[in-house]
Amino acid sequence: MRVVEITKAGAPEVLVPAERPEPTADKDHEIIQVRAIGINFADIMGRMGLYPDAPPIPFVPGYEVAGLVKGKRVVAVTRFNGYADKVVVRKDQLFPLPDSISFEEGAAIPVNYLTAWVALQEQARVRKGDRVLVEHGAGGVGIAALQICRKAGATFVGVVSTKEKADFLRAQGGEAVIRGEKIEGPFHIILDPTGASALRKDINLLAPAGSVILYG
Repeated sequence: MRVVEITKAGAPEVLVPAERPEPTADKDHEIIQVRAIGINFADIMGRMGLYPDAPPIPFVPGYEVAGLVKGKRVVAVTRFNGYADKVVVRKDQLFPLPDSISFEEGAAIPVNYLTAWVALQEQARVRKGDRVLVEHGAGGVGIAALQICRKAGATFVGVVSTKEKADFLRAQGGEAVIRGEKIEGPFHIILDPTGASALRKDINLLAPAGSVILYG
């Protein structure tokens, strides 16, 4: 079957077509006929040789796909190997894809939306009236977080780098702060992919009993 491999760390040109054996599946797994793949931050960092979780080079990247399993439309989290005609995943990593969502749209859902959902719903328990601050608010996780906040009745504030991104978030029903401007706290929940270097700033913006979620 056809795959796309990372042959060495570097620019997009290090991605090359290759052939690999057809996959097989046991009773706990399914084979997806891939129709579209997502390209996210982990894929890009892995291609550049900067992602600690990546397999040794050469490897087939791809964390999320959309396609068909026994004729049914699905999306899935793959944890590498998604850039292929077919990929094997555990059955609990499959999710149904409605007919109203294209394969291309579906392939962009798993990584971003699961990240935002787990952070906001499972860990921080977002609720009506909460104020939520999201660094890199116009990225994939930020857009997913905005939609989750809107549904929960929480206020979303995204930190972005440009006026265009700020305008985009406001048009989607959120609020925005351009990086470098003063951020007015407090916030009940803060999502931040920046890492430990931002933790002191985040804590200073946090409401009593609030949550800081570091991810990525």
